[in-house]
Amino acid sequence: MTARSCPSCGDVLAPRFAAAKMITCASCGTTLFLEDDAVRLAGQQGVLHELPAPIQLGQEFLVTGRRLLPVGLLRYDYGRGTWDEYWCLDSHRDGFWISVDEGDLVVQSALPASRAPKLTAPPGLGQTIRFDGRDWDVQEQDSARLIGWRGELPEQVEMGEAHRFVNCAHGDYLLSGEFWKGGSAWFLGQWIDPYDLRPGKTEARA
Repeated sequence: MTARSCPSCGDVLAPRFAAAKMITCASCGTTLFLEDDAVRLAGQQGVLHELPAPIQLGQEFLVTGRRLLPVGLLRYDYGRGTWDEYWCLDSHRDGFWISVDEGDLVVQSALPASRAPKLTAPPGLGQTIRFDGRDWDVQEQDSARLIGWRGELPEQVEMGEAHRFVNCAHGDYLLSGEFWKGGSAWFLGQWIDPYDLRPGKTEARA
């Protein structure tokens, strides 16, 4: 991986996964876009007040047979409250999202477009959609707005960007869709019990 430096303080940037698109400089806190060999300022990252959570950035944990390290955080406001999404890396540096909302946790992976549901708009509450040979009940549909981020992320985001989302359930599994003008993304995951989380080591930044 090509070494790059922070344009604000000059410190070396050391993303922990090759596909990182955004990073917060560990020395000065500046948030940056990573574009091939170029680096540019990403603007404001928002003020993230510390909230009680079973997951913390840089603190490794064990769950569902995986050892995960949270390296990035997104916080969304959906009107009734907020939820956090942690970008986590396993021991192979594969990425997973873990959503934390009022103590409820779900670990999710992004679905490739070829496998995702072919919907151009979020289905309505109470509807059932067919996916992967199963029926999924639409239990939540709302809008969310990004209010802050921190750490390293696999995609570029902007403060205040908004999208519609839908959560569909099948037993302990969750199928989530995000919709915005001109695009959509789907994620498949499983609810996890916070009591099943086990602490691992804390990774120090260089």
